[in-house]
Amino acid sequence: MDTYEVVTDGIWSRQYAEAGKTANSAYDVEDASVTMQTVWWLWPNTCLLRFPGRPNFMVLQILPDGPGRTLETIDFYLEKPEPSPAEVEAIRYIDDVLQVEDIAIVESIQRGMASPAFEAGRIVVERGPGGEENPSGRSEHAVHHFHGLLLDAYRQALE
Repeated sequence: MDTYEVVTDGIWSRQYAEAGKTANSAYDVEDASVTMQTVWWLWPNTCLLRFPGRPNFMVLQILPDGPGRTLETIDFYLEKPEPSPAEVEAIRYIDDVLQVEDIAIVESIQRGMASPAFEAGRIVVERGPGGEENPSGRSEHAVHHFHGLLLDAYRQALE
């Protein structure tokens, strides 16, 4: 988390962090030529990702599929036609662990927002010593940025 940084500008936000230095269950970083995790969110619904390991690229799209429903697609682009055992494991981890966790979190948030007790949520924005936004991964300023883009799109649609 010490190297995690989030930057927003215009219709995009970028997140990046150095790969961990120790063995982990998500990505094999022992002989990684790509040592940074990089994520670009492009308005309105596309995410470009690169994870530590061999050269790779992923495209995630989030598509509305009716009230309360969303469809996600992920396309994986790898350096070689046949994925290495580490790449197979990383893809399995994304599909079977990360996506499952993220979907459960989003569904839980949606249930909470649909409850009669919900009025408005709060965005966590970490501030630096002078009160400025701190672009660390502990801050939700990219979520706030996305909400601003959404609000602008609604305003433009009403004009």
